[in-house]
Amino acid sequence: MNPAKRELLKKELDSLLADGIIEECESPYASPVVLVPKPNGSTRLCVDFRKLNATTIADTYPLPRMDDLLTEAKSTAYMSTLDLKSGYHQIKVHEADQDKTAFICPFGTYKYLRMPFGLRNAPATFQRLIDRFRADQRNIVLTLRRDVVR
Repeated sequence: MNPAKRELLKKELDSLLADGIIEECESPYASPVVLVPKPNGSTRLCVDFRKLNATTIADTYPLPRMDDLLTEAKSTAYMSTLDLKSGYHQIKVHEADQDKTAFICPFGTYKYLRMPFGLRNAPATFQRLIDRFRADQRNIVLTLRRDVVR
């Protein structure tokens, strides 16, 4: 890893540590870390969870389909949006599963305390919680994950 990327990685790790999203650990799991450029020029720390995801039983909770959302939305008079900043990071990882989220990088081994992007069941878990949150507003509120739109 070149020095510029190392510095970006260190900065991102420090931020995640300060926010209580990750912590250092010793774990039998160690997924590799990847730095991915974002459209705004910043960098996103991603973990390659492919091996973990291959052994994870799928959560079959239904995710919204774009065509269904568009059909529901076409009769609305008003629309507004609410962006849940780092939405996945609002969800705690069950303590028994935290070691499975471990990743390794030049600065050590870390595990997620909050749900990371890239886990097989993260979208279903997030959608289930959002649907529970808006249960009494189903007829007036549509929910959509941004990654469905892209």
